[in-house]
Amino acid sequence: MLAGGLLLASGSVRAEGTPEWALTGYVGRITTVNAWHDIFLNPDELEFADAYLATVALSRELGRYHDDDLGLETEGQVVYNFGDQSHWEFNALLAARWYRFPWNDIVATTLAVGGGLSWTTEVPEVEVELEESSEQLLIYWHLEMTFARPGAPWAATMRLHHRSGGFGVLADDGGMNALCLGLTKRF
Repeated sequence: MLAGGLLLASGSVRAEGTPEWALTGYVGRITTVNAWHDIFLNPDELEFADAYLATVALSRELGRYHDDDLGLETEGQVVYNFGDQSHWEFNALLAARWYRFPWNDIVATTLAVGGGLSWTTEVPEVEVELEESSEQLLIYWHLEMTFARPGAPWAATMRLHHRSGGFGVLADDGGMNALCLGLTKRF
């Protein structure tokens, strides 16, 4: 948050003609892997719970930096969890998005990482099964890549959706990872 505030104070300007808002919808399945990095380090051991989520997220770009290569945005999410658990989840976050990749003239690609807070309408049952306990209020973060035709307003979205206690900041245990696919529309 401090870094985001410093970037905002440095006098950012949104790139002329770039969409300011984005609406993203994605669905995902919760993994039984508790450590997010194990998804990438040990993909052959990846297993899934019978638990899913469907998300609608609205984001707004706050500014662009470093020759428009880096964007700062804020996002709010409404998430419905279903399968072995049934509850609502609400997430609010700040994210940084990288826009420059060498192949962007073929496939426009972005990479984003964001973090904030996550609140659920009840203690998630699957998180309790995975971690032995959980809390309604946890830290939320995501890692996302988007892929689109150059100049197109629609993009395919892949996202790692993560809730955790933040190494004891909000809780000693609890959290989950979900691998997600969806679509983003910039406007």
